Amino acid sequence: MKARPRRRRNFSLLTWLFVFRKGFALWLFLAFLYVMNSSFSTELLSYSRKGAALQDPLLRNLSVLWLGPFKAGSGYGQESLNMLLSIADKLPQLKAAYFGDKVYSRTLDAFSKKVLEFFKSLEPTCEELPSYYCEKSDIIDINCPCNKTAKSKLFDIVVIHSVPEGWVRKMLDVGVYKVGRTVFESDAVPRSWIEPVNKFVDELWVPSQFNVHSFQSSGVEKPIIAIPQCVEFPNWNIASLRHSIKYRYGCRKNDFIFLSVFAWNERKGLKYLLEAYGSEFSALDDVCLLLLTRSYTGASKLPELNQTVAKMLKRYRRLDIPRFQLVSQISDEELPKVYAASNSFVLATRGEGWARPIMEAIFYELPVIATNWSGHTEYFGEDTGFPVRVERLENYSGKEAEMKPYVGLHLAVPSISDLRLKMRQVMLDTDTVRSRVLKAKRIIMTRYNPETIGDQILSHFIRIKKSLLSGSIQKDH
Repeated sequence: MKARPRRRRNFSLLTWLFVFRKGFALWLFLAFLYVMNSSFSTELLSYSRKGAALQDPLLRNLSVLWLGPFKAGSGYGQESLNMLLSIADKLPQLKAAYFGDKVYSRTLDAFSKKVLEFFKSLEPTCEELPSYYCEKSDIIDINCPCNKTAKSKLFDIVVIHSVPEGWVRKMLDVGVYKVGRTVFESDAVPRSWIEPVNKFVDELWVPSQFNVHSFQSSGVEKPIIAIPQCVEFPNWNIASLRHSIKYRYGCRKNDFIFLSVFAWNERKGLKYLLEAYGSEFSALDDVCLLLLTRSYTGASKLPELNQTVAKMLKRYRRLDIPRFQLVSQISDEELPKVYAASNSFVLATRGEGWARPIMEAIFYELPVIATNWSGHTEYFGEDTGFPVRVERLENYSGKEAEMKPYVGLHLAVPSISDLRLKMRQVMLDTDTVRSRVLKAKRIIMTRYNPETIGDQILSHFIRIKKSLLSGSIQKDH
């Protein structure tokens, strides 16, 4: 039997015109999206560019030493760890030495085995550091014998990530180009910080434009670059997590829970929060204020702190104070449950460098109420939360030991009336709440993820390396 010839498919002119028209319509639609939503298109463009810097061959031969408190549970510690994680797999010659805040055993115990192995993988060898480093074992954690004859390797870049007042110039001499990374919570910085920045480093990195202005206005002469904090969030289904909550940390089943996460100091504005809460609500309202001090406050102090909070609330309602719960020593595993059990996040702060708890609350899809001043306004505003009006800025004159760096500098005083109004609003205006919550989450997930921020860091490293190679940056070494 004769084989049947295969039928050829010939597109007619009409068919080609149809395909062209469909494709042209698609391009018109994409162009319309671009014009109507420039922020959306900009984010798409940023994603298409993401990783461009990571392919630069200069990164393979770029040596970087990062000095920071990445083993501590402090704000600096969390920030330095996240930054290292965001760039480590793209920098074969990255090394990190622990420097700065004190490390507590409970903090190390909280790290996973994977993170502890990550710390070990970044440790410099004894040959890569000068003998001076082992002589300063009280402030830097390295496992090297004190070999006076050891020759130091010169790194292309050294990053010192801590409070400038604690920087040691001799430790920075191990790098050709020196970068400082720090943060402050006021619109000016302590005088004792200015000299180390101007004399010890070649440029300064800060998390926000707020800090760019605060350091410039205080007399910093070196280039200041804003590189935001990055946060790696777990891939959780928030709705299912919220439905799985079986307890509400002492609050009643029907209570609307206001969560506040803070360190116990005057900068966090607890007295303003309690005044607003105690004035606006009573025991008859279905509300509960959940105060989380995380690891900053020992559990042994909880009874005393509970009495302090109750006493402060009784200034505004003698007999029927609204419900509150004070929680401390929350583990990393429990923290998501705290956010998921809550209905809103509130922080009557007097000043923030970046406010990581606000970003955490946004991730867990909580409407955020916070003072409209300082570093967190980089990502928080009228369209992404419920900012509280600033009543005034005042020079801090308190005597709390932890607040010594702020004496004579501005801290915000939030408006009590506006704070009360916003707390009521998030309970009642569900449409506005949902809209702002979703927009805020989209922003932090697209702009402040480790890949995006890591790419920014690496781009600046490449810029520095190119300048060193071209001779446009002249160094003494």
